[in-house]
This record gives sequence, structure tokens and C-alpha cells, in this order.
Amino acid sequence: MSPDAKAQVLGRIKQFASCTEADLRLLATACDEVRVPEGTLIAEQGALCHELVIVVSGLLETCRSGRAARLGPGDTVGWDAMQNRGANAATVRTVSAAVLLVMSHRQFLAATSVDQPAARECIMPAPPAIERRKETATHIR
Repeated sequence: MSPDAKAQVLGRIKQFASCTEADLRLLATACDEVRVPEGTLIAEQGALCHELVIVVSGLLETCRSGRAARLGPGDTVGWDAMQNRGANAATVRTVSAAVLLVMSHRQFLAATSVDQPAARECIMPAPPAIERRKETATHIR
């Protein structure tokens, strides 16, 4: 998949809605294309999340506390856990062969580094004004 094709996929993801085309191209360089067969374990509920997964094609099944759901093209796995460096919220397996864009935690950090403020802001928007004031007050002390 070309970098432009990756950027187009990213542009259709709601979490990247505020990103510019330049931001999307930069983020695309941090994503690896992975092709996986049916039955592949993508994430295990409760385990530390190590990657953001974006479904390009195929179907995935999630199981969270005994409840199942399906994910398809345009859906993501691990978004909240990557931002908070937390655990996977569900166990996820492929139910068909799938093409995924995968961003490791290291790639995610690099893409949101201080050297890339625009990309960082479109992925991790600033907290609401009240939260920013709290952070500023904490740093002044």
C-alpha cells in the first residue's frame, strides 16, 4: 500500500478527522501494513496495549466481558489504550483474512513527539480549558 493510500485510509478514521493532509501523510509513514489470516489474535483483553490497529479490509470480532461485536474497514482497535498507555479493552481476533494498518507504541510516540506538534495535536488534542488551567497551575508551583 502506498503512503498516499495509507493517508487516505487514515483520513476516513474519525479519530484523525482534524488532521490535515500533511499530518495524514506524516502519520502514514508511522503505519505498517499487515496482512493476517482468519483466526489471528490481534489483542487480548486486559493485556497491555502495544499497538494501534486500523482495519483496512476484512472482519474482526471483539469479545469484551462475554459480549461480542464485529469490526470492519475504518474501525480501530487500541485507540484509548494507546493514548493512556493502558490495557486492551477487549479480545480481538480476525474472522476473515484482513489487511490492517498497525502503529506500534514506539511509532505512536514518535508521530506525536514534540518535533511534530501538528500531528500530535490532531491525534491527542489539548484538554479542555479547565484541564489546561489545572495543568498550568500544577507546573507553576
